[in-house]
Amino acid sequence: MNNFAFIKIIRTFSKQEIKEFGKMTKSPYFGGGKYVYNFWRELKKYSPELGEKQIEKRKIFSAVYPGREYDDTIIRKVSSVFLKMTEKFLAMKKLDSGYKLNFDIFLAAELRERGLNRMFENKAKALEKIFDEISVYDFQSLNERHLLQVQWMNYATDTGNSHKNFEARMRYYEYGIFYFLCIIIQETARIWVETNIYNNSSKFNIVNELLNCIDLEKFTAILNKKDYRYNPTLKVNIFMMNMYRSTRGYEDYFIYRDFLFLNGSQMPRRVAYFFFIFLINYCLKFEGSTEYNFVKELSVIFDKADEFDIIRHPVTNIIVPANFLVAAEAHTNAGEFDKVEKFITKYSVWIKGENSDYTINYTYANLWFAKKEFEKALEIINRHEPFLAYDKVNFRITKLMLLFELNRWEEFSVFIDSTRQFIRTTELISSYLRQRAQEFLNIVNKLFDMRENISINDGSIHQLITENEELISKEWLKSKYFEIVKQKPVKS
Repeated sequence: MNNFAFIKIIRTFSKQEIKEFGKMTKSPYFGGGKYVYNFWRELKKYSPELGEKQIEKRKIFSAVYPGREYDDTIIRKVSSVFLKMTEKFLAMKKLDSGYKLNFDIFLAAELRERGLNRMFENKAKALEKIFDEISVYDFQSLNERHLLQVQWMNYATDTGNSHKNFEARMRYYEYGIFYFLCIIIQETARIWVETNIYNNSSKFNIVNELLNCIDLEKFTAILNKKDYRYNPTLKVNIFMMNMYRSTRGYEDYFIYRDFLFLNGSQMPRRVAYFFFIFLINYCLKFEGSTEYNFVKELSVIFDKADEFDIIRHPVTNIIVPANFLVAAEAHTNAGEFDKVEKFITKYSVWIKGENSDYTINYTYANLWFAKKEFEKALEIINRHEPFLAYDKVNFRITKLMLLFELNRWEEFSVFIDSTRQFIRTTELISSYLRQRAQEFLNIVNKLFDMRENISINDGSIHQLITENEELISKEWLKSKYFEIVKQKPVKS
């Protein structure tokens, strides 16, 4: 029975959830009953090893129906009942937690449809009051307010009040349009990340096509005159979109960053987390800029994220390994070694899953690298294989730099060849990241050759390094170049 769908769901239950589900199996309302509970009582004997021990359906059948010949039809029927019950249990858990407002909207709709007008009004007005107290930056509530207005519109129609129907319909459009614009604008940022970080693209990008047809600047100017409550929500999304779509300098980046720094503490944590992720991704793309120090900027951003308590995911309460690596690396690259140690101590306990050891060790390897303790860094980095293709690129580049620093040239030669092969063949990274990695490999290989061959054109290598703003580990490559030039004999 281990492969039954309902067993897989139950494996994810906590001890408290197991208890709550057990009560459900007794209730006919949820599809339970005596025979279902009897099966549950036998199944529960396999807890907490429900996912490890082989659950024998014949043994369970015999315990429920002693002396009766085994009937697989009954087992299949019971498993179908359990599947529906576990699915209903999960849906109810979700409604009782983050989606309580949806539950109340459905309740209001049911009250209206039953003609319980006074009760509907009380419930709907109570919901409006709750919505008014939610942060204006919580764009998700716009969708829920939009749904509630449907009930107000229907109620006005039921009672023959065309004036109230018109008012509710205008609010229905207002919430819906604001929500629609927010998610469309947000998609421009997601598309940028998907294209530049992962190897995902679309032949027809309906989001960009739509936004190219809308004069958002003119529309927001009108809204600002009306002083709509949700103007700040739309404003921060437009700032984010402008940052990613801009073809001029970094002016739009600073507008977006300063808005987040000023207003982030007023946003719900999950909303601030969402907006900060896009700020961080932008800095990662431009960390090689010669116009602005985005390496230091990343460190400042993570300091602010720590202040707003959004380093951990606000819903799951864990820290995503990629975010942990980037945050620690930001402080490392900024030379803030004490901050790195404090960050690891504070947040490493919030990394969950089988890859937590790799994440922490790789972070320490980068720290020892920065402290020029190369042997220690290499020993740590060799303990694990990275688990994501994106991390494998960083892992390989870091290892190449360590081998270079330690003059382990034979290993370096073998590893740079295998890295070229990996970069060339993997389909799990974007063309953008592939190109950046290939450019790094090209230059570090030229530096390798330059050590032995004094006839190599030093100036052309220096030009390749300085002119490429998006070069991976640009400062390290530059420092190695000058070291080699200094050590090479002067031509006679």
